[in-house]
Amino acid sequence: MNCKICNKKTNKLTEATIFARKKIISYYKCETCKFIQSQEPDWLEESYSDVIAKTDIGLMARNIKNSEFTEKFIYNVSPEINKCLDFGAGYGVFVRIMRDKGFNFLWHDDYCQNLFAEFFEGSISEEYDLVTAFEVFEHLPQPMDTITKLTSMTSTILFSTLTTDNVDDFENWWYRGEATGQHVSFYHTDTLKFIASKLNINYNALEENNFHVFTKKAISKKALKNLNSILNDRFMKKFSNMFIKFPKKMRVSLLEEDYNYLIKKTFK
Repeated sequence: MNCKICNKKTNKLTEATIFARKKIISYYKCETCKFIQSQEPDWLEESYSDVIAKTDIGLMARNIKNSEFTEKFIYNVSPEINKCLDFGAGYGVFVRIMRDKGFNFLWHDDYCQNLFAEFFEGSISEEYDLVTAFEVFEHLPQPMDTITKLTSMTSTILFSTLTTDNVDDFENWWYRGEATGQHVSFYHTDTLKFIASKLNINYNALEENNFHVFTKKAISKKALKNLNSILNDRFMKKFSNMFIKFPKKMRVSLLEEDYNYLIKKTFK
């Protein structure tokens, strides 16, 4: 089985169960780029019978954290960002929060119903200043195709996925997603660096390798260092608003504007 990232030969890493131990599947590791992939996933239709897994009880807290992180990233690293797309946006919670904060985010998800950001859908045929993809990359059965598509839409991709850098027991790693089998692609930091090199873009790890950025731009090392300090240091996290660089004129919430737009849209 060849690696879906670098196309080199992989070695079988382990077998493990999915669907509450009902199915045993194989995982393969590439020694070149350290990518780990499942066998070809013929179970995804069953996995996504519930698009948002019932076990994903951290969804709301995660969207709040992602919104706070994205706000800090934009203000500190790239304050000129305007039009944004959340790819794999789920129910639209993150999009709604970001619009409430004054950021022009749009929603896109091929599999999930848009409950919280209806009428603010975006198209993957358009271009954006920023694309976010939180907890998406591990779901991709053909990651290079999707990531390449995203880089054609934007200069900057801000995403989250846990890396395998410090994982010693992959078979029992909770992030493998044993309950649903939805996670089929697992990245080492070296994998992400390889992808960036292959696509001729820059890669930076943020917040202890949980958040990441692919970008065609040269991001200021000082801005990244400041952002990483705020994200990683416990004291700085607690008092982050004292240290983060906010503009003198903060963005105005789109809540009222969106409400008026929806009233006209719904009751025209």
